[in-house]
Amino acid sequence: MLPQPIQYQLPDDWDQDKLIANLAIKDRLIDAGTQSLKQTYLDSFDWQIWQSGAELSFEQTKQRKRLCWVERDSAKQIELEFDKIPRLPAELPAGALRERLTEALQLRALFPLVQVQQQFQTFNLVNKNDKTVLRLIVQRSEFSSPDRKQSGSLGVRVVLKPLKGYQNAFRKIQLECESLGLQPVKQSLFESAIAGIGRTPGDYTSKLNYQLNPTARSDATAKQIMLSLLNTLEANVVGTKANFDSEFLHDLRVATRRTRSAMSQIKGVFDEQEMEPFKQGFAWVGQVTGPTRDMDVYLLKFDNYRHSLPVAIRSDLDPFHDFLQLQHKKAHAALVRKLNSKQFRDLIKAWREWLEQAATEPSLQANAMRPVAELADQRIYKIYKRVIKQGNAIEPDSPAELLHDLRKDCKKLRYLMEYFQSLYPKREITVLIKLIKVLLDNLGDFQDLQVQAEKIESFAAQMQEQGAPASTLMAMGILVGDLLKRQQQAREDFAALFNNLNSEKNTQAFKRLFKPTVIAIQS
Repeated sequence: MLPQPIQYQLPDDWDQDKLIANLAIKDRLIDAGTQSLKQTYLDSFDWQIWQSGAELSFEQTKQRKRLCWVERDSAKQIELEFDKIPRLPAELPAGALRERLTEALQLRALFPLVQVQQQFQTFNLVNKNDKTVLRLIVQRSEFSSPDRKQSGSLGVRVVLKPLKGYQNAFRKIQLECESLGLQPVKQSLFESAIAGIGRTPGDYTSKLNYQLNPTARSDATAKQIMLSLLNTLEANVVGTKANFDSEFLHDLRVATRRTRSAMSQIKGVFDEQEMEPFKQGFAWVGQVTGPTRDMDVYLLKFDNYRHSLPVAIRSDLDPFHDFLQLQHKKAHAALVRKLNSKQFRDLIKAWREWLEQAATEPSLQANAMRPVAELADQRIYKIYKRVIKQGNAIEPDSPAELLHDLRKDCKKLRYLMEYFQSLYPKREITVLIKLIKVLLDNLGDFQDLQVQAEKIESFAAQMQEQGAPASTLMAMGILVGDLLKRQQQAREDFAALFNNLNSEKNTQAFKRLFKPTVIAIQS
């Protein structure tokens, strides 16, 4: 097997001439010329390509432009000649790179993260028969942020590239370089460039990953959790306003919901009167972001809607797609006005100032001073018992409202478990969180399919008034029928999923992890 190329960073007091002068094979190095290369490294806002184990760059030379996908572990590459930086995988022709990007990015768009300008000189190492047995490349690189406000040098790297059939030559030169004191570079050029602009791969994620101190005050821990949620919310405001992709608004709304849940479910740690303006403020954020998110969801599901219909009438839905796009444009414009408003800015500023006030003085609130591990046990177990009681009360003919109420409490339970998951054995709590997520998916489908069916009927009425074709209205009616059929299937699936959550094995797991040993103070 051909070895992977290896890179060395030259010391600051070395240059190309000093390196070559110190190599025993200097007389057999043939200068193959100098080239320039501009690389723009790309990823989604939440680092989906990096998380998948790869790096993506758009490379430009005088001769060509291309996209290059590189697997970090194997150095395997997928290259595609392309004349511009894409935003979405759908812009690329069908093929391996489009498939990889679609799988990695899901719903996210690509963004330029950092640029690297390279000047590199290639030397061919030839043997006694004038056969090239290895390539030695000297790279001089500089980085810059996309806005050019940050820039600097990445120094000089030496790359040894093996050639098939001449692995021995590669190993000899590798040993010679290391005998000169050169050390292999551990960071890729991308990692070094990203570090140069003060970032780290994976430095944004919407996932909850708090490392909590079980003995810390509950009020201080609650602020720690909600401050992280605020950071997530703020990080997504610009992308939401620019509508780069639908996940910015999704993450902003999830952070809002989690904030509201933390305010109400981490009980007895803050003064209720003091919290009330913030509760109202974030309820308003949830309200004003809803219409745009609804339109996002309908547009994201549109291909599924289309494919649920017989092939012969799928194109009849096209006017409905145009209608949704227009509604989205209107809703987004209204949302941008709200996010630019003084009301929103004042809320976020006041909330951050309040969260950043250290909880140093003794508090009169019932649970504020308690070790957070005690409060977490108490709150999680109480909501869990409520969920089980509600689920057991649901019969096949129970009204839909009972399932909707159960969904709300399942969300509370999930959020509490996620907030405090670092306080519990990772493997055990991960399994239980997954159980709740599976049930929530079912309950969410049941409610969302009903809402979608009702909303599409409402859309059809609006479109009829606007003179939509009868064929489109008929296709929408068939779509509504399919959605209600799927809702009924979700209802039928509920009992088995809830019974799994309520099994003896899982009941004992919840008791083992969360059943409090301390008497509740306020819950």
